[in-house]
Amino acid sequence: AATAVGAAAGAATGGLVGALTQAGVSDDDAPLYAEGVRRGGSLVTAKVADGDKARLESVLDTSSVNLQDRRTAWQKDGWTGYDPASQPYGAEEVRKERTLYR
Repeated sequence: AATAVGAAAGAATGGLVGALTQAGVSDDDAPLYAEGVRRGGSLVTAKVADGDKARLESVLDTSSVNLQDRRTAWQKDGWTGYDPASQPYGAEEVRKERTLYR
């Protein structure tokens, strides 16, 4: 069962890059978001009315991460780019990853 869950999560994460680029996320940023999800992060996207955009961005900015800072940190640890074949992090790896950024 765990293998099936891992495979399903891997397939979902791999498809995330395509979904993000189709939604207008740049080809440079989409793999970074997918890597963050693979490492146990959450990704929130929303279509909102123009009048609500600034207010909702300010809410999201209170708990968002700096994508370029994460890329730099991952690269320092040897990461060379998003690999859709990579398995999602397990619970212990996610806990370890989260402690790096607190």
